[in-house]
Amino acid sequence: MRRIVSTVLLAPLLMAEQHAAAENEPQVITLACDGTLSRAHKPTNPEELQRTSVVVNLDEQTVFFLGYVVPIESVDGASINFAGTQIVDYGFSVSIRGHIDRASGRMDVTTVTLDPTKPNEPDIAALRYDVGCEGF
Repeated sequence: MRRIVSTVLLAPLLMAEQHAAAENEPQVITLACDGTLSRAHKPTNPEELQRTSVVVNLDEQTVFFLGYVVPIESVDGASINFAGTQIVDYGFSVSIRGHIDRASGRMDVTTVTLDPTKPNEPDIAALRYDVGCEGF
């Protein structure tokens, strides 16, 4: 009888420990993506994008894409939205805004590069990435 009671008492404790361990594991999703990029303001044919990795770090609330680490704005069961601005070489700034559809694996990202020496020009390069990702 003592063995049955101790087993019954230990089982919930073990399950609680396993659940806590799963919650404490890092939530990092690595995606492999293929797709196209196009100039956002010029009617040109989209160029094929070389296969690239995207890392979604839900613990740190960031998305890593093409060398940029971008803050996540919102996450839910259906999508991940991210946006941010970074200063790069020579004072240029790059604004990045993107959306990942978790069900389909589709991701769209727009990057806009601004030249600090030409404040009246809205941007020098606006690129739109349309990719499909695997790994969800």
